[in-house]
Amino acid sequence: MMRARDVDVLELSEDELAFFRLTLDLFPTPESPLRSLDDRDAVPEHPDKTFVSLQGRGLLNAAATGASDAVRDRLVPVAECSARVRVTVRAPTEKRVRDFYVGGNAVVEYGASDATHHFGPSRSESALAGELAHQFRTAPEGVSRSLRMSSGDYLVFAVFARDLRGAREDTPVDAMSIDEVLAYFDEPEHKTARLPDDEAWQASVASLAKQRVLVEKNGNYELHSSLHALAREIVADHQHNIVRFDYLDDQWLVREVSLFPTPDSVYRLGTEPDGSVLIQELTASSLADVLANVVGTLPSLLNPDAVPQLRSVQAR
Repeated sequence: MMRARDVDVLELSEDELAFFRLTLDLFPTPESPLRSLDDRDAVPEHPDKTFVSLQGRGLLNAAATGASDAVRDRLVPVAECSARVRVTVRAPTEKRVRDFYVGGNAVVEYGASDATHHFGPSRSESALAGELAHQFRTAPEGVSRSLRMSSGDYLVFAVFARDLRGAREDTPVDAMSIDEVLAYFDEPEHKTARLPDDEAWQASVASLAKQRVLVEKNGNYELHSSLHALAREIVADHQHNIVRFDYLDDQWLVREVSLFPTPDSVYRLGTEPDGSVLIQELTASSLADVLANVVGTLPSLLNPDAVPQLRSVQAR
């Protein structure tokens, strides 16, 4: 006999979910993906057959009056969710989206296809963060790199990153002069953009060279070779975007992070409160901190000194 706790993904039909609704195992919140059950007052089309099927699968409690504890552990966080974590992976050949619903102290992945609903195992927020962290290689502790750029600096960085797009990874990229950088912005697609003047471009190039983002070569400049892999991923938009939506009383609170993995490391790309752009190479510990700030429940407003904690998060 199958038990809910023994399977990676619990699959339930519309009739089976409607049955659990009638047995008072489901109370979907307005933000729940199961809300439609209440909206259409769903009932099983064949309650007798549904009961026999659920009982045969070992999904009912001992009294056969509703869902077993193992089933409820998967249903309740999705039905009575207070938050959702969406993970979007944009890879070279595909785009994948996974949704995790948070209810109480549990997180459950949920998806649907045709008339079948899929519920993953229940886990903690810390376990979810650990699962996400294990997808990435990280830099050794103490040797990671962090870059802060003004919006103008980042625009110049993007020009050099764009220049890598058409080049093979094993082919050297020609260094560019300042005039060639400026010529990029003479292209028709940029005619309406408000752009810095030549002096500002010179300052941005100098700033990037000081940070070793650019290196000078015979009076011209090229992107430092250590940033080639990252630049290619950014230009191709090969990223892992992790967003948490907290369903508060009056509005939603949104937190997110964009991660760009390379064969040897993973980088966070984001903006700072002052408008500057941050590119941060992550170690195992800094990756854990980044995920804690997105995936974890915010500390109580009554205890503002508390910070989210994720323990035992290890990355490759």
